[in-house]
Amino acid sequence: MTTLTLPGRSPAPLAVVVGEPTLPPWVLPTLMALALSYQLWLCGLHTHLGLGGNALVILAELALVTACALLQVRRVPLALAAVLMLLLANGVALALVRGDLDTKILRDLLVPVLFLGLGWQYPGLATGDRVLRWAIWLVLAFAAFEFWALDLFTRFFDVYGYYLARGVGDAGMAEYRSDKLVASGIRPEGIGRTLLPFLGPHRASSVFIEPVSLGNFATICAAWGLARDRAHWRQGAFFVLAALVMLVFADSRFGLGAISLMVLLRLALLRGSTGVACLFPLVALAGLVAAAWLNDSAYSDSYGGRLAVTGHVLLTMGLDQFFGIAPVTDPYYDMGYPYLLSRNGVIATVLLWAAWWLMPLADDTGRRFRAFAALYVALILCVSGTSVFALKTSAILWFLLGCTGAQSATRRVP
Repeated sequence: MTTLTLPGRSPAPLAVVVGEPTLPPWVLPTLMALALSYQLWLCGLHTHLGLGGNALVILAELALVTACALLQVRRVPLALAAVLMLLLANGVALALVRGDLDTKILRDLLVPVLFLGLGWQYPGLATGDRVLRWAIWLVLAFAAFEFWALDLFTRFFDVYGYYLARGVGDAGMAEYRSDKLVASGIRPEGIGRTLLPFLGPHRASSVFIEPVSLGNFATICAAWGLARDRAHWRQGAFFVLAALVMLVFADSRFGLGAISLMVLLRLALLRGSTGVACLFPLVALAGLVAAAWLNDSAYSDSYGGRLAVTGHVLLTMGLDQFFGIAPVTDPYYDMGYPYLLSRNGVIATVLLWAAWWLMPLADDTGRRFRAFAALYVALILCVSGTSVFALKTSAILWFLLGCTGAQSATRRVP
């Protein structure tokens, strides 16, 4: 096999395999843009053609996941195959014990693994930069369109009607809400906007059709920018500034808090070992338990109230629930840790987390991004049940992490 060494890549040069087909430059950005925005296009189909429902969402996600798998099927790394086998074996074993196969958790964990593998097949910060820039301009364009031309936007995309067609939301909301947005698209009176209050109560959702996901995407963009070293601060600054603009559009309090913590980590902790970030979920779990001990009052729709309720649930879960062998009867809305542990089991979950930290990365930039991603995952599991697994943000997070990987095999350039 003839190889060509890429210039300027030391101490471990990469190689391009001569004779193997490479991807056209538009393939990866297009796939990731579709993964980000497929809900928007399905919403448009429902608005104008009446097509909708969860079946169509499942078909769209299946098509995207299949395309992701096909792009890497010719050369599946042994480590990726081992993780996929672990997921399948654990799902089957738990199904035999519980008497029911939970396909939802298999799907939730399959998406990160496959998109991590895709980034692993086509690594490099330049690849991640190019894909993420495409995604950012798409997201910003639709965010601005929605924010400053809301009536026109909702003529094309009736978000409220789309969610109702999927069985999500309250049909009676139309009696006191004139907009056609998701329920969280407008800050209620008495709460108001957190970031730049003069912009009003509207929270933009962009291609994600819900503001929470826009805030999560902004957090991922900021993590990618903050991971850069001092020599490449200009490249990093673009992603951080874009993230701040998206935070304002979405008025994301979660994103604001998460990015603030990332900045502190970048300035202090991450000057040393980034491996300490593997402990973030344990810190988060300890915080949830502490919140439960400190707050015995009734549930309140605030971060403190939600954290306390999650802590109470964790304290009352039985061992069979922690190990995933008890029948799952509670959806655990807004409770990521109980959701994950009760459906996947603590053993498989710890093994997957360990595999993430055993993955070799190319340099300190990749290790910093992994630490920021660990912080994001640990935090979002505290306040959301399934947001961390949502294809529209999960795909880009894990693809970017894969792009930072260090492969011992020859590299194929997209």
